Amino acid sequence: MNYTQIAISAVEALVQNGPTIVEDISALLKPLKEGREPTADEWAFARQQLDAANEAVQAG
Repeated sequence: MNYTQIAISAVEALVQNGPTIVEDISALLKPLKEGREPTADEWAFARQQLDAANEAVQAG
């Protein structure tokens, strides 16, 4: 696989996982907007979701 194919696969994976990534970021922004730090559960959920999205991007 050449670099162009790798780049195309990465962009496609980002586009497919973009909504999930945005939801995760929004979930972490909510407590900050409320003037509090995210709870351990909120952090764990965000990490889990972002790790899954990252794996999907890496897999292409």
